[in-house]
Amino acid sequence: MKTPRGARGLRFWLLALLALSGGVLSGCAAEGTEAAEAAEAFHRDVASSDMTAACSRLQSKTREETARSSDAGTCESQLEKANIPDPGKLLSTEQFGRDAFIEFENDTVFLAASDAGWRITGAGCTANGEEAPYTCEVGGK
Repeated sequence: MKTPRGARGLRFWLLALLALSGGVLSGCAAEGTEAAEAAEAFHRDVASSDMTAACSRLQSKTREETARSSDAGTCESQLEKANIPDPGKLLSTEQFGRDAFIEFENDTVFLAASDAGWRITGAGCTANGEEAPYTCEVGGK
């Protein structure tokens, strides 16, 4: 099917504009996306029983506190005993500067930005109320 010369030119420019705008927009990540990905990776590690990888995703202070709370004295052994639920669907992400709050159907995860990326500061967290808003299986203090 032949198209008029002007229509081909218009179609070319429209396609070029769409390609350019798609390229520009694809470089923009929604706020909290990287933090949400870190929280999801932590949950994947726990679900696959890779506690070494899961511990590596914890902020250093949280990792040390987790290890101290274990009878065996390791982060990995404490994560194995922790009651971290399957997170379910991602519901919301909120980022406040260098801190993030990721809410799943069955879990809430807190994170802090570091030079190495987003690190977990609290996981397996459930809402409590006003005085102590969350109780966490890992960190959250």
